[in-house]
Parts: sequence; C-alpha cells; structure tokens
Amino acid sequence: MKKIINFYLKAFLCISFISIPFIFIAFSDLNKNELTFKMWVSTFIPQLLYILYLFKKDQLFESFKVSFLKISFEFNIAISFLLPFIIYLILFIFKLINIDLNYNWDNTILIYLIMIFLSALLEEILFRFIPFRILGNQITLKNIILISLFFSVFHLVNPNMAIIGFVNIIVAGVFFSILYLKSNSILLATIIHAFWNFTIGCILGSNISGMKITSILKYFPQKPFALSGGEFGFEGSIITTIILSVYSVFLYKLKTK
Repeated sequence: MKKIINFYLKAFLCISFISIPFIFIAFSDLNKNELTFKMWVSTFIPQLLYILYLFKKDQLFESFKVSFLKISFEFNIAISFLLPFIIYLILFIFKLINIDLNYNWDNTILIYLIMIFLSALLEEILFRFIPFRILGNQITLKNIILISLFFSVFHLVNPNMAIIGFVNIIVAGVFFSILYLKSNSILLATIIHAFWNFTIGCILGSNISGMKITSILKYFPQKPFALSGGEFGFEGSIITTIILSVYSVFLYKLKTK
C-alpha cells in the first residue's frame, strides 16, 4: 500500500509540474466545461511525458509491448461492451432522460475517437499497467481499491463533479483493474475503456465525467439527478454504480483461461 501511495503522490507532483506551461495553452477553454482539443492536449502531453520517463527509467517497454499485443476476447468479458447500452436503456425506460430523436453527425467525432482512445491508453498505463507491476505478487483487493481511489482523485478537477460521480469513477477503476488482471492485456482494457467513453459521449450524448463532447444523439437528464446522473452524465448515476458494481463482482469471480 505504501508503494502505491508514494508512486501516485510523486506522479501527481511531477505531472502537475509538467502541466504548468500547458495551462496557458488551454487557458481560454478552462471555463467551457467541455472536452476541447486544447484541453485534451494540456492533460494528455504531461501524462505522456511522465509515462515515457517511467518507461525509460524502469525499462518497461518490452513488458508493455507484450501486454499491449496480447488480446483475447472471452464471451463473458465481451459483455463489457454492452454496459453503456444497458444503463442507457434503464434510464430511458424509467424516464430519467429525455431523448432528442434527431441525430447529428459531425466529422470531428472521428477525431474525438482517436483522442479518447489515446487518453484511455495513458490512463490504463498509469492506473493499471505500472502500479500492478510495482505490486508484483502483492496484488490484493485492497490495493485494487486504493489504485482506483487515486484514479478518481485524478478526475477531481472535472466539471460538475459530485459524490456519486466520484464514487462511480472508483468503481470504474475497480472494473478496469479486474478486467486487466483477468485478461493480462492492456490493449483489451484500453479498448473497453475507450469504448465506454466514446459510446456514452459521442454516440449516446452523455457528458463524459462531467465534460460535454460532440455527439450523434442528444439526451437531457431529468430529476432526480442522483438517478439520471445530471450534468455529470452516465457516471453520476446510482444506476451506473449498481450495474458496474454487480458486473465487477461477476468479473472478479470469473474463471478465465
């Protein structure tokens, strides 16, 4: 546990320091509460530079390549791709969202797909691949939850953050951690992570962890916001808490090859 705490305290300080010049790049977009290219660059590049530093210092390139190239789709793990649609359907059935039936296509969505995938990859490296290598054979549920807590803390600056949203990002961190440990594939974890963000944001019209994004469909959350997620989006809903928690327990107990 001490190793993980020290790692993330150092990571937070280093990434924050690297981010200083990038604040000026994104300064004009800070009050927009949306994922703009400037905002993405200002968060992506500092994380990338720090990860590259760690990869070189700890000689992680070869082990990362093995984990990245390894991918196997088991049916029970593939169910993960259905989770955003299940939550969306529940919100719709119980009239917790109003849906705009007119769809809007914007070519920038394809750019967002690339941005979301790259961001998911860095997060999976920083919150799954590296910390679990640090732990080695000391991986416990307690450490998984601790890593997921730091995963949520790194999202505290997101707009419209609320208690349920904070808790749900922890639960999502646990989910992605178990997914990675079961598959031993950083690529699979990244794909499912990116698919979740892209689906709820660019397809279904939810905010991604509080940030607005260009989407094909539009929906409007209704009260009570504790159930619909409000302006934080899917990840601010108790329904998401339940679905992700139940599936994470199922995944945890799942016997994989």
